[in-house]
Amino acid sequence: MLDAQDSARLRRLLDEVREYGGRESVAGFFSEFVGGRDPGLDGVLVFDHAALLVFPDDVADVTELLTDAGFTALPPVASVVVRQRLAERYGVAEDALPVSIVRGTIPSGPAAGRGVEVFAATGELPASMVAAERANDTEAHFAFTMVDPGDGALESLRKTFANRLSLVPDGGGYNPYDDAASGGRSVLYFRVPDGSAAGVRRFELTCAGHFPEVIDGHLRSVGQQFGQAPEKLLALLTGHWAARAVHVAAELGLADLLVEPASAAEVAERAGTDPDATARLLRFLAHLDVLRPAGDGRFALTGTGALLRADNPFRDLTRLYGGAFYDAWSELLPAVRDGGSAFGHRYGTEHFDWLAAHPETARVFDRTMAAVTDVVAAEVGTAYDFPAGATVVDVGGGNGALLRAVLHRHPTTSGVLFDRDHVAAAAGADGRLRTEAGDFFTAVPDGGDVYLLSRVLHDWDDADCHRILTACRAACVPDATLLVLERLLPDDGADLGGFSLALPWDMQMLAVTGGRERSRAEYDKLLAGAGFQLTGVRALPVDMNLIVATPV
Repeated sequence: MLDAQDSARLRRLLDEVREYGGRESVAGFFSEFVGGRDPGLDGVLVFDHAALLVFPDDVADVTELLTDAGFTALPPVASVVVRQRLAERYGVAEDALPVSIVRGTIPSGPAAGRGVEVFAATGELPASMVAAERANDTEAHFAFTMVDPGDGALESLRKTFANRLSLVPDGGGYNPYDDAASGGRSVLYFRVPDGSAAGVRRFELTCAGHFPEVIDGHLRSVGQQFGQAPEKLLALLTGHWAARAVHVAAELGLADLLVEPASAAEVAERAGTDPDATARLLRFLAHLDVLRPAGDGRFALTGTGALLRADNPFRDLTRLYGGAFYDAWSELLPAVRDGGSAFGHRYGTEHFDWLAAHPETARVFDRTMAAVTDVVAAEVGTAYDFPAGATVVDVGGGNGALLRAVLHRHPTTSGVLFDRDHVAAAAGADGRLRTEAGDFFTAVPDGGDVYLLSRVLHDWDDADCHRILTACRAACVPDATLLVLERLLPDDGADLGGFSLALPWDMQMLAVTGGRERSRAEYDKLLAGAGFQLTGVRALPVDMNLIVATPV
């Protein structure tokens, strides 16, 4: 059955839908954000539904209430986006969160076809989650369908919501199960700024089809909005405080002490740290969404915080970026003024030479490379159709995670992992994977059908990249393929206001390796200079791209 509180919340929402659903214009929903003017969205958007999250004993309880209220209830479908949001917000595994979507539509009258979208979370759920969601209505929203999202219209409307209406990006995604006949549905959520539009918390833009680039850009922009100029500057200036706090959490192993929720006093006792300072650090980490309050003065991990556990390579990445790499940034001024890397100015030698002289840090560095690799590895195997029986050569392949993922997805392929002596030896050979050691500036294993360069070229300047690519070209058979995994800078003239991981990582390359991120046009030029033709680019997670090239 439905809890009495949930039943009352849902019935109130049904009354609102009957009222709002009869409106022909959507201007009233948004006029307050543009000073009462018509925002010009009639004909672009239509009101579709209002949504609410409830916690029934069974999904059938929701269907029964909708039917009793005169709505036509559709069969429930699995939720993807809301389940992901709840899992991230409360640090719960997604498979422990059964969430269904039950839609109810008004069958006739002025509001015919409009309706509700009820997210029904069932099963044994944390009481703190249920109480918080009922109190805050975090998933409640008004949803609008875009009439024609093609030809860049969805991206344009996304910017209108964020820039003209000052709505804050608040997640989104793609649900292949919803309206599967039309190619699934893309969803963009926006949050109302604090102090605005009392009673309205969130808006949803939805449209038929899959728009991965728009969704990816929207998700990357979450958390990047600031207020007026002074607040924006202060937020920028305090950015390193967050980095240091997360680094300290990784160094102290706090994530491993919070596998189960614990109080600041308990964490301090286990970590051997000052109780008051620990409490203040945990509070700040909760502000950063690394932790979350779990009631009774306790803290718990979010999905982000779980990345800092000892068994996750992101912890190694955090420790390295907060250690030697962080210190290198203190010399950014002479690097910009005089050239060279900040790392070279700070340590008197360049990044890879310094690592060769510090083997323990080098081993940490090699482990950090697995952090992003693990995120994108599975996608590479689907983004490119590796030929049956192909030999795949991973140049500078580190621990072999990427190559192993490719071989796992394509069981008739074999692989060669090529890297420095100590890296290749540590990776080890198994089954269809063998290792070779060498210097990719001079030669790489020949005869491969597919060559991989994953996050190698951004470490080097154009001259060194030319040497690496020339070595790869010399090893290629005529019908070979080169796959380059890198982030791409915006093209010249593009809007730089949107958040891009390539832009800050370009500064990291300036500070640490002496390399650089590049645009598609710059990679096109580099590849052409070494005897390759760029034939395509495919988007991957964490702002990575798969650049496909063939020898000419």
